[in-house]
Amino acid sequence: MSVILQRLRNISSNYVGVVVRGLIVILLTPFVVRELGTSGYAVWVISQTIGYYLGFLDIGIVDAQVQRHSVLESRKQSGSLAKLHGTVLVFLLAAGLAALVLAILGSMLPSAAIFDIPPELHDQYAWVLRLIGLVVLFSFIESAADGIFEGYQRYDLMNAVGIVIAVLGAIATFMALYLGYGLLGLAGVRVAESAVGAAAKWFTVRRVFPASAIPTFGFDRASWRSIRSFSVWNSLNDIVTEGTAQLDKLLIPILLASALVTPYSLIVTLAALVFVVAEPITETVFPLAASRHGKGDTVALGVVLVRASKLVNTVTLPTTIVLLCFGTAILDLWIGPEYTSADPRVLWFTVLSFFLSTYFWSALAVLMGSGFVRQIFWASVLEVAIVLILILGLVPWLGLVGLALAGLIGNALIGFPCFIAGACKITGLGLGGFLWKTFAWPVIGSLPALFLGTWLARTVDVQSWFSMAASAGITGVCGILCVAWTTTSRWERARYGAIVRRLCSLQQPRVG
Repeated sequence: MSVILQRLRNISSNYVGVVVRGLIVILLTPFVVRELGTSGYAVWVISQTIGYYLGFLDIGIVDAQVQRHSVLESRKQSGSLAKLHGTVLVFLLAAGLAALVLAILGSMLPSAAIFDIPPELHDQYAWVLRLIGLVVLFSFIESAADGIFEGYQRYDLMNAVGIVIAVLGAIATFMALYLGYGLLGLAGVRVAESAVGAAAKWFTVRRVFPASAIPTFGFDRASWRSIRSFSVWNSLNDIVTEGTAQLDKLLIPILLASALVTPYSLIVTLAALVFVVAEPITETVFPLAASRHGKGDTVALGVVLVRASKLVNTVTLPTTIVLLCFGTAILDLWIGPEYTSADPRVLWFTVLSFFLSTYFWSALAVLMGSGFVRQIFWASVLEVAIVLILILGLVPWLGLVGLALAGLIGNALIGFPCFIAGACKITGLGLGGFLWKTFAWPVIGSLPALFLGTWLARTVDVQSWFSMAASAGITGVCGILCVAWTTTSRWERARYGAIVRRLCSLQQPRVG
């Protein structure tokens, strides 16, 4: 299978997973919010956020696992894979147990008062936090298997297992809440879902992949030394980048009020649609970049960067425009204004910040695949410092709007001069030309869709799902066509057309 067809297979399977999980979120979120109520849902969000931070105990080892796997494969050193994956599994098992202990200890401390948890929910909050510790443990075990799937670039298999588990988890979530088990039932379902997911992933690994990749349970010091530096620096980078993306959900109850966590988290959930459409593409960039770097092919690395950045914009720019024009109305229809009432600028700034993040992802994947994790870390530290200073200055003045604006400003100030410029430097691409081809020109090309969406939002009554879907769909299709046309050359369009025709011919049954 050619590299292009393999990548299309991975991206398409990622999108299938995105669609299924997206439908689950769309269908379940209103039900969960209404069953738990504003306060109960805020407790759930805060507990999940704490669990998210416990996840950093993996010290970024899975990305290091994937990077090292890709390098070993490119150098024909597959004999070392079993020890590598076994070392990762042992480490993550120990880290998961540590996360469980910390979750139990956290439930015994007065954290409920710090996060403005209503007194009547203190006991439930403590038990949910303990169960979240179990979720982290099983998710760590699962992620060790995910590293093998990603190392072999078999996202199709990984997504197939994940989709089945997600659907079963959604059904169990509905039943638990419908039967009145509330927060504890929801947390219990998450524990079962993560445990079954880990078991299913490891069963698939042992049945599908070569024996040389099956982990030998044990801690190999040589394998650990080969990934230690990348892992630690990658973890530090994750803490200061991804960690700050969730910090706002803990700062809101401290600086403002826990009642604002629910509308803000729902706004973030909708804005994260920008992430959802980009991740199936960007997830495939990291192993490709690591492989090209392992071969010392900077030209191919530059091609990966340019194509990935343009492809990401093709899906994220139209999504951004749809959310800017119709986001508030979508929230009112989806959840209800009584749960989502907030200044519309919170949504606008959050969506724009998420769009910039997805634009930087391809450059970050290239930098990480090339081993520049220390530089990414220090740039991210600077971004965190800027964002925190802006939050302290803007939140007392603008509230949630200041929180969203601080993230947008910090994102832009660091992403362009550090991540984009750094990726261009190591690939030998001119910064100005790269920004024009992959950012400025696509944004200009998307303006007709923005004007169309703004006009539709003002002239069409979007108080029903039909009118909303029609208006947003027309705007999105217009955006995709405009951006795709401006980001591809005639040669690229001809090549993509040939690939589509080849894929269609592969699906036709042979006669005789």
